[in-house]
Amino acid sequence: MYTRDLEQKLVAAQRGDSLTREELIKSHRDSIARVSSQVCRKFLAWDHDDELSIAQVAFNEAIDKFKPGQGASFYSFARMIIHNRLVDFIRKESRHNHESLTPLNPGEEEPSQYDIAYSTKQFHEEQNQAALAGVVEEFIEVLGQYRVTLDDLVKVSPKHRDSRETLSRVALCLASEPELLDYMKKNKLLPVKKLASLTRVKRKVLERGRKYLIALALIFSDERFRPLKEFTRLPGDCS
Repeated sequence: MYTRDLEQKLVAAQRGDSLTREELIKSHRDSIARVSSQVCRKFLAWDHDDELSIAQVAFNEAIDKFKPGQGASFYSFARMIIHNRLVDFIRKESRHNHESLTPLNPGEEEPSQYDIAYSTKQFHEEQNQAALAGVVEEFIEVLGQYRVTLDDLVKVSPKHRDSRETLSRVALCLASEPELLDYMKKNKLLPVKKLASLTRVKRKVLERGRKYLIALALIFSDERFRPLKEFTRLPGDCS
């Protein structure tokens, strides 16, 4: 919701307050990722996908160009800037990298966003990606109830295969234990003590991987989030 506080921060950023500008960008990273995923019709991760860097620059541009009192909210304005910059990027990439786009003949119209999306390898089938964007948005909202963000997940995701497989196995076990799963969903807390006893994984490891475990357990246990399984690189089962 557009508030007076937001307007004051935007004005401060436009006047050169770099700390306020950084705060605005940081506090809106999830929103930037959500809008970008919708535009690109695929799941995007910070420090992995160029589209998010472009979207963040676009958000920064929106801060500079927004003028309060002209009818539109800042969020609508920022969404428009992000959308336009990403579409420009997709068009440039598709023309540069993919032979599937036929060069324009004189008098022909520029390919539409949908034409480009279908001709670009980085996009999956249109309807599936639109659905996935909706799943990602809902997943972000549910994660927020646990005070977890997508940015958090990128930072805490295990870099080593052994660690990733251990936490995935624990999450599968959690998802298959109704009592523990109900406790997590009701209290928005990880049942660390019982999980440690059940899986024989040290509490320290579980506590360090808390956010990652919560995210995986939600994906494994909630039908709404099953499409996100392909991003988890599962180790197998709970045994």
